[in-house]
Amino acid sequence: MRLRKKKGWIIALLIFIAPVILFGAYWAWKYYVLPEWPDHKEYRIIEQRAEKALDFAKQHNMNEHYALFVNYGIPSGKPRLFVWDFHKKKIITSSYVMHGSGGGSTAERPIFSNEPGSECSSLGRFLVTKEHGQSLKRSFRLKGLDSDNKTAYSRGLMIHSAGWVNDHCWKKYIPLRRSSCQGCVTVSSKGMKYLWQLVNKEKTPLMLWSYYIE
Repeated sequence: MRLRKKKGWIIALLIFIAPVILFGAYWAWKYYVLPEWPDHKEYRIIEQRAEKALDFAKQHNMNEHYALFVNYGIPSGKPRLFVWDFHKKKIITSSYVMHGSGGGSTAERPIFSNEPGSECSSLGRFLVTKEHGQSLKRSFRLKGLDSDNKTAYSRGLMIHSAGWVNDHCWKKYIPLRRSSCQGCVTVSSKGMKYLWQLVNKEKTPLMLWSYYIE
């Protein structure tokens, strides 16, 4: 009888623990195993833009080795910021990215705006400066280079990380949260660690090109 009771407790404990272990393993896989090799569709999209991006970088005295591309058409629960190597002609790493919560945006579909105070993400080409935000020292302020994002610098848009992204990257869509993203390119801590080293290492500023393609 006691043995049967003991077995029952063990089974109940395993039933409780198993989902926790599975969830932890899934989150760890999503966070720590960022895919460096996205599907061929994303390669094609960036390859189609790479030549224009390089020409634009040359015209504006920006980096001719690396560029950043963000496709907001990809669900935020998948990496959608890509570091492109012009020399190797390939994606070398990627990161999750949140979008801004303003303008009626939902987790599933962002609304884009150039308006100050909109708290929306912006599309177009940006210069990634080595300037940091006042409260977020580990960040890079962005200068908009297109009519769609020309107020980016005055709006204080940056590349920065947020723990919210780390905690929710296991979902298909990262829930919106105003305190984590007000239109900035908000990435995971792991993504920011890579970008921090890359941007600071390079002598010339990188270009970031954001767009929306489903």
